[in-house]
Amino acid sequence: VLSGQILTVGDLAGSSPSGITVTAGGFVAMTDATGRFSFVGLSSASPGLAMSNTAAAMADRQISFSRADGISAGAKVAANASEVVVHLQKKQASIQVTGQAKREIEGLILEVSSSSITVNDARTGGPVKATINSSTIIRKGNQLLTAADLEAGDRVHVKAEVMADGSFRAFEIMLQNSGTDDGNGNGQTKELEGLILAVSASSITVNNASTGGPVTAAITASTVIRRGNTRLTAADLKVGDRVHVKTTGSGDSLTATEIMVQGK
Repeated sequence: VLSGQILTVGDLAGSSPSGITVTAGGFVAMTDATGRFSFVGLSSASPGLAMSNTAAAMADRQISFSRADGISAGAKVAANASEVVVHLQKKQASIQVTGQAKREIEGLILEVSSSSITVNDARTGGPVKATINSSTIIRKGNQLLTAADLEAGDRVHVKAEVMADGSFRAFEIMLQNSGTDDGNGNGQTKELEGLILAVSASSITVNNASTGGPVTAAITASTVIRRGNTRLTAADLKVGDRVHVKTTGSGDSLTATEIMVQGK
């Protein structure tokens, strides 16, 4: 049995995950309203996945995703995986095995190439390296990028899985704005990362990792608060939670446009 759930990201962010055709090894499934799909009876011996030896039996499965609105993407998952989460864009997909250890890295790029990225992680205060491969989704907002678009000094948020040998593989890299106009006449954007020091229905104060001091931003009715794809309210935030806050404004007058709760 192989089952999973599709999360729409990038150019599909916010669109329905239902009605997507998923194929693997001759099996076909359709996602439900929540993006879930399941293949019953899929194994290394299933049609199209016949294997001749033990090593081959552990080879990656190819899974494809399609829909009439232009979705045409594929990705590989280990043959022994039974539950997966799919981060899907129209032309790209990244698969993460449920229960697999994850790591989020936030900071400035120290080095980047087509095969790896090294970030000065704000959480640990030191460099962290992750590999990049063809399944890695790289984006700025809804705009798809490549590793060639990244430069040393850029601020990024990297989502990575922890491999068996302790190394990291980036499955999503988000290029972030810093100190630039947001394009809507709202002044400069500033991103905060750290632990909540104080929070109310109207404001949040974060011990900003990049400056090592408290920064306060207003919370309004337009502020998006979320953990992953789950929407939250200010009442769900607690002192000590680790958050990533996107703000607009300047100086001491900042307004949070998005608050992302990190970790559990």
